Amino acid sequence: MNRSLALLGVTGAAALLGGCAASSGPPLPEKFEQRSPVLGGHNGPPVDQGQTGTARFVNPLLDDFDTEAAISIATFLDGFYRAPGNDGYEESVERVIAALYGGGFGASSGFDLSVARPSLGPGWNPVSARISAVAGERAVAEAAKRGVKPRAGSARVVEFMGFENPSDRNRVMLPVGAPSCDLQGSIAVGLTEVEPGRVLLTDRPLKAVQREAVEGGAVAIVSDYILPYCVDPTGDKRDYDAVFCDEVDPMEAIPSFQVSPRLGAALRNASKVGTQLKLEAKVRVEARPLRTIFATIEGAERPEEVVFILAHIDGAGANDNAAGAGGVAELALAMKRQIEAGELARPRRSLCFVFGTEQGAGAAAMEETDGQPVAAIVADMIAADATKTGAMCLLERGWDPANLFLLPPDEHTPWDGGEEAVGEIVPQGLSIICREALIDVSYAEAARGKGSWTTGEHPWEGGGDHDVFLSRGVAAALIWHFTDFTFHTSLDRMDMVDPAELRRTAVAIGAAALAVADAQPMDLERHLDTLNLERRARLDAVVRAEAGPEAEQLWKDWFRGARFWLKALTAGEPLAPAQPLRVETAPTTGGEAEG
Repeated sequence: MNRSLALLGVTGAAALLGGCAASSGPPLPEKFEQRSPVLGGHNGPPVDQGQTGTARFVNPLLDDFDTEAAISIATFLDGFYRAPGNDGYEESVERVIAALYGGGFGASSGFDLSVARPSLGPGWNPVSARISAVAGERAVAEAAKRGVKPRAGSARVVEFMGFENPSDRNRVMLPVGAPSCDLQGSIAVGLTEVEPGRVLLTDRPLKAVQREAVEGGAVAIVSDYILPYCVDPTGDKRDYDAVFCDEVDPMEAIPSFQVSPRLGAALRNASKVGTQLKLEAKVRVEARPLRTIFATIEGAERPEEVVFILAHIDGAGANDNAAGAGGVAELALAMKRQIEAGELARPRRSLCFVFGTEQGAGAAAMEETDGQPVAAIVADMIAADATKTGAMCLLERGWDPANLFLLPPDEHTPWDGGEEAVGEIVPQGLSIICREALIDVSYAEAARGKGSWTTGEHPWEGGGDHDVFLSRGVAAALIWHFTDFTFHTSLDRMDMVDPAELRRTAVAIGAAALAVADAQPMDLERHLDTLNLERRARLDAVVRAEAGPEAEQLWKDWFRGARFWLKALTAGEPLAPAQPLRVETAPTTGGEAEG
């Protein structure tokens, strides 16, 4: 997942975000503090129990989902550094196409397979790289004092880090977009020490220092930055050996490298005795069309209305997002098998599974496919092993009043998009259905003796393909795992993926998508009961936090609009665009504002 956010178009309401932090008012009643009543639990509003809605699809999908097949695809993709359009990306596209076509997509009636080819883009291919230390005269002299005699020739050169194959763990030491190089220079620790010909060593993101480094005459940048919340939850400090997966602007890039905090500390010590850095990198860039895959299950009654499930292929990690692509590909195949076996009715509306680049896949889905988008669910980072990474499965809702009034039981993740602007808030009921799906999978797994599954949810924070749909008024949600301490680092490999978690999460996504695509009148009562449970919790929170009449009215309008959305959905009626909600005056909150 790429969490570098661009601000979306804002309404008058969105501009109020800065003054709407969580309130420290009185707590909610105990019944709303509790998790939903299921083993493991869901950290969020409860749902109404029942056998309709998403519950109709959970057990059939659990029965048919081939976890080994999904893991096989994920393992193949994780063998590549998948920058958009490069060799690894193309190989991964071919692997996903092979799985889908081998399962009958593109060869069976009503199961279409197509590949869109937008304009050419740079295919950035890392071939090899290495970072070596060249001992300075002072280091040699100090070693001699200790009785260490340098050997002739290259004895003063020590290789610290490198890779010869894009499948190596250290492949991310080259940020996407970095150029080839073969250079040597003394170390400048921080921008204040940069002089012409020196190599900047920094603990900041590459893009944050790139321009100043160039202006100061630096010949290259080496960064040991990792995200501040990527902390090993076990206390074993595995994050100290994590290499951040970054990117640079190819138009402004000078040679750039990422190293682990451990190596960064060693290089800072080495700089004190005059050690120089030798940096080598081989990169190949080829212009290629950027391909996006579409696998479609044609709807039986309203095929022109489409529910999208998206998984990005690009990236350098297993959980982000090799496992997501593998899980969604197998989900499509499982649904096809169930439909052809007569165990699952063909849904009313069409389902389209999309595989491409992050954010680019969403844009391609909107621009390259026919039909009316009804909803979109993004599968990104869906298989993290909680015991190894500390991450749990989360539902990130679309834009709703919580983006303006953050009140209990809601809270943001450490990513915290609370200060980012949202666009027009259009009421919809997708979050209700996704919440039901997570809890229905929990019930089903507990009944099968598989143990508990703890999930959660939070307001929109942005940075994924769901933003594209939300900005156009289409209901969208993200299912992901966070906080994963391996996020965007070299440690995000298959040993951090839990096959059982991949299966659970993919099935929840599939059940939610089918509950939208094949919504029936019998589902409405349960959806509305779940909606009313959330309505009671939200309005009670508004009163207890003294958030004011503006917050109360906004949530009431939201639930009214969501009710109409769910009624039209289950009746099989066209989903006419709802009017966006607006706030004309600044909201008020009780107590002292947080953060």
